[in-house]
Amino acid sequence: MINDKLINPASITVVGGSDNLFKPGGRILKNIIDGKFKGELYVLNPKRDSVQGVKSYRDIASLPQTDLAFLAISSKYCFQVVEKLLREKNTKAFIIISAGFSELGEEGKKLEDEIAGLIRSSGATLIGPNCIGVITPAYNGIFTTPVPRLDRRGCDLVSGSGATAVFIFESAIPKGIKFSSVFSVGNSAVTGVEDVLEYWD
Repeated sequence: MINDKLINPASITVVGGSDNLFKPGGRILKNIIDGKFKGELYVLNPKRDSVQGVKSYRDIASLPQTDLAFLAISSKYCFQVVEKLLREKNTKAFIIISAGFSELGEEGKKLEDEIAGLIRSSGATLIGPNCIGVITPAYNGIFTTPVPRLDRRGCDLVSGSGATAVFIFESAIPKGIKFSSVFSVGNSAVTGVEDVLEYWD
């Protein structure tokens, strides 16, 4: 299920946001900033008060309400973060960039299934895990460069593989091909390619 909090959030939190642009939490935060996101932008990082000039909170209790959360942290912490954001902040959209789930075997699949069950039972939506993110007209939420320029007359792109999406960007951008939205669904724990196609339809 794709909801409005994923497509057009009023607030975004990058869990694991970093000043290091070689880390997923650093690059995603930079891309969101550079994309001129018009809503409230926060970072959740227990060691920092500010990251890339964005206010950083040390725990979920002190974090303001957030519509969409990007998780760029170790997979072993993702379940508890998702659970707390759902319960304490009524967060309804999640993009889990982190790897370490079903692509690694049964233990990772069990963790992925637990998170997916939690998301579904709460009426929320999830992209990923193990993905490069999402771009909508509201925000540039991907862990990669280059970031394609959006044009509502451009083409939509959905990919299960982040590497394939990046290859398409690198091939299309020099040719002037533009995109209107991009979805990298990764392991498709809750939202798959077919769900994105249904949303576009």
